[in-house]
Amino acid sequence: MKRCLLFVFLFVLLCDFGTLWAEEPVLNDTIKTFTVDEIVITSSTKETNQFRYLPTAASILSPQTIGGRQIESVKDLSFYVPNLYMPDYGSKYTSAIYIRGIGARSSGQSIGLYVDDMPYQDKSTFDFELMDIQRIEVLRGPQGTLYGRNAMSGIINIYTLSPFLYQGTKLSVGGGNYGLFKAHASHYAKLTENVGLSVGGYYDRNDGFFTNQFDGKEADEEESAGGRLKLEWLIRPNLTLRYGFNMDYTDQGAFPYRLYDPVNDVLKPVNYNDRNTYTRTMLTNNLQLLYRGQGYALTSTTGYQYFKDNMWLDQDFTDSTMFTLNQKQKQHAISEELALKSMTSGNYQWSFGAYGFYNDLHTEGPVTFKADGIRYIFQSVFDRLKEENPKMPQLKVLDDELAIPGTFETPSYGGAVYHESTYNNLFADGLSLTAGLRLDYEKQEMTYRSEGLMRLGMSMGSGMPVTELPGQKPSVVDEHITHDFWQLLPRISLKYACTDRTFTYFSVAKGYKAGGYNVQMSADYMQGQMQYDLMSKYMPAMAVPPTSIDSVAAYKPEQSWNYEFGIRSELIENVLKAELTLFYMDIKDIQLTKFVNSGNGRILTNAGKAESYGVELSVQANLLPGLNADLNYGYTHATFRDYNDGKVDYEGHYVPYTPRQTFSIGMNYSRLLSSGCLDQVTASVQYGGAGKIYWTEQNDMAQSFYGTLNMKVGVRKENLRLDLWGRNLTDKDYAVFYFYSRGNSFLQQAKPVQFGADITWLF
Repeated sequence: MKRCLLFVFLFVLLCDFGTLWAEEPVLNDTIKTFTVDEIVITSSTKETNQFRYLPTAASILSPQTIGGRQIESVKDLSFYVPNLYMPDYGSKYTSAIYIRGIGARSSGQSIGLYVDDMPYQDKSTFDFELMDIQRIEVLRGPQGTLYGRNAMSGIINIYTLSPFLYQGTKLSVGGGNYGLFKAHASHYAKLTENVGLSVGGYYDRNDGFFTNQFDGKEADEEESAGGRLKLEWLIRPNLTLRYGFNMDYTDQGAFPYRLYDPVNDVLKPVNYNDRNTYTRTMLTNNLQLLYRGQGYALTSTTGYQYFKDNMWLDQDFTDSTMFTLNQKQKQHAISEELALKSMTSGNYQWSFGAYGFYNDLHTEGPVTFKADGIRYIFQSVFDRLKEENPKMPQLKVLDDELAIPGTFETPSYGGAVYHESTYNNLFADGLSLTAGLRLDYEKQEMTYRSEGLMRLGMSMGSGMPVTELPGQKPSVVDEHITHDFWQLLPRISLKYACTDRTFTYFSVAKGYKAGGYNVQMSADYMQGQMQYDLMSKYMPAMAVPPTSIDSVAAYKPEQSWNYEFGIRSELIENVLKAELTLFYMDIKDIQLTKFVNSGNGRILTNAGKAESYGVELSVQANLLPGLNADLNYGYTHATFRDYNDGKVDYEGHYVPYTPRQTFSIGMNYSRLLSSGCLDQVTASVQYGGAGKIYWTEQNDMAQSFYGTLNMKVGVRKENLRLDLWGRNLTDKDYAVFYFYSRGNSFLQQAKPVQFGADITWLF
């Protein structure tokens, strides 16, 4: 079946290319309904350079590229953007993303995500449906001067389609293997000459790709739905109001991890006996006011984001009755940014801004220890004490299940002021200097509350009855800690435009990712408190106080200095464009994700110093009328310079979870037909991949370089369009995630070959 599908794609592609020289394309009267695919408008409320002349590594994706590349979420940007990698594993909660070797698997984020200039303040919200997107911009390297703490390794800007740029209605229905079904609908209209409105909605589902051997059901089925509303009002010729509302709901099976035996290279089936699911509801509101004065523009962007999720996790990922986690999060986040920038034609351009935010995050993370967990985690401690002290009584845990609750209040708030100036034609024509500085302040708090009681019995000897200890009281934890973070983030760039179509630049910038608190360490901390309370009561001489909550939960900020040299050129006007970038990053207090010793969750910890250097290349070519190609390549060499965890010296080891290389090559073809039964044919093919990816600091486990093949072909008659598509058509088998916990190795495999068809009606 896979070979037949691949043959059909190649046959249609070759037939389309055969018409390329047969006749010149002729516009027909239905092409007006498809102009949305060609709209690319670049603008910024803060930058002092035009986007195509920015002195930084930048990628832009048009609607045509987004559709041809089958980019339906931020994860699909992997490979197309050099050195950007966002693996698809776990659930939508696990939105790990890396640029140039810098990223975050759990708490916090080092890449900023903005939708219509509104920041998304938690990476748990990064994975959502991309619908009717006007363009996507990706800026690589620190962008902290204008964007702050979350821009240590880059920025992703997503802009939705405006009802003033496109009017019409779009309906689409699609399906594919693995029970895929999706339906999208959107409507764009100008209510008056000054008011535009767009509304849209979607529904997606699939049956899942991996079967849980324990119950025979699919482990990762998924269902999602959402909607969007956008209102634009030209209040006056120089005053514009934009309001956007988005809703997204997800209900999915999650975490289809498989037990792996590295010695014998055996990967066992997904096999867990407790619930692994994730649900999330997300709402965003964005209000933007843009005023254009005489020589300046003032923008106010107000954002509000709410999300609520519920994650059930079988934390041993096997059919053992060890422990489970039911983590719930609820967030209310508010942000406000004022940006004032010059709008003149002179050599000097400037930008000033102020930003503030408040993020109220409430987390509940109760861990329930079951029979095996009680036996191997708690009872084993008392058994070991008995072996070491034969004369002491035998203590026995009487609980069949032990629930350890954990409630966290982690509010954070902060503000920043920033400035950037660009002076063009400095000392010589074509030479420009851009310099900026941001003062960033953030305050983070954590209040942790928990209460747990472990019932203990005592036996005076072998074969003697077990008597429950009287007067046992619950252990209580009620801790509050707080930290303040101040940071100055400078950036300076020198650019020289040797021609109108070619320029080079050199920049130096500081990157910064704030510190924070771990919440999935609660069970370990509470376990230590319970053991201390018990030992203090019955064997005070052997009681060891637990470490402070601050030393267990808190991690420090991560900082970097980035040095970048680049050249961007339109080598042949309207035919060939290329961009080459060299970078070096000096990183301090790099944040790494690790499992806690018990395996009851993940924590962020600081791991000394690291460095990352590499190269990025992007080439775009218009080969023939209607036929274009692109090549994107990234190489990253990210290693530890100074990191010793007290057991192993990791100097020279590669930083885990970041690919050494990303690669993508693709072709897109579109042709309008003047006669026959069809009005238009389109085709696209892409091959992309990543690797080598080390999974551990020891560099003893890795995924070698792999590549996947995607294709899409379409035909249109008047306002009706049919697309056939396929992903991972060679059915490449590779790992997207690996971790080691409690003596076991686990892997998640990539999704297998997928194929399907979409029908779209525009009117």
